[in-house]
Amino acid sequence: MSEAVVTRTRLGFLSGLVFFLLVLGALLWGLWQLVMWATAANQVPVNSLIIQGEHRFVERDELRRSVLALPEVGNFFTLEVDRVQQQLQALPWVYQASVRKQWPDSLRVYIVEQPVAAFWNEQALVNTHGEVFEADRGQLKLVSLSGPDEEAARVLEEYRRLQPLLAAKGYDISRLHLTPRFSWELTLDDGVRLILGRDDIEARLKRFVNVYPGIVGRERVAYLDLRYDTGLAVGWKQDEENDQERGTKSDRRA
Repeated sequence: MSEAVVTRTRLGFLSGLVFFLLVLGALLWGLWQLVMWATAANQVPVNSLIIQGEHRFVERDELRRSVLALPEVGNFFTLEVDRVQQQLQALPWVYQASVRKQWPDSLRVYIVEQPVAAFWNEQALVNTHGEVFEADRGQLKLVSLSGPDEEAARVLEEYRRLQPLLAAKGYDISRLHLTPRFSWELTLDDGVRLILGRDDIEARLKRFVNVYPGIVGRERVAYLDLRYDTGLAVGWKQDEENDQERGTKSDRRA
């Protein structure tokens, strides 16, 4: 092979190698620029928040404000959805939130509200899982449950057990209370209070529904004490008012 041919071959090889390196360098530079663009702080902020799920008590604006309050929403690529989830679940009426990213710059949020079941201890609420939470009660009309906070699930379960027994006879529970001594008391929707004690609750309720319709002057009944093996004691409204008045006077003298 002549020297001229060898030289041309070498030049062709070197030219091809240089061209290949230039192309490879251009590709690597372009890829690097793409990565830098995608991960640059505040380069691609979250521009859309899609809210799904049924919610009666949580306002969309409240959800939106809660998410936008996070500094991390300025960068779609580095935003952690767990952080958004925690932020949303800190709202009083949000029981559960699921969050996922949607290309290129959106967040999709699915909200499950607190499944509220009853008022709890006058100021709070309890959900259907027996968990106490605090939120704006608004115009809610619910049964009122009360007792030690750690017994909320037990009180709710007892209400679910007793209400059908009374509803079958035309009565409704408006309040159920578990005392610190773990004794049960309930108030019917007509204001009559039933003192049930700690044991044989169902048997005592059956005694109530059998005896109460036969009491003369039921409109004057303040409470019924059912903590007896047989029978019951009736407290009348006037007597209760007099007792309260005597107690008030005693307090004043003290």
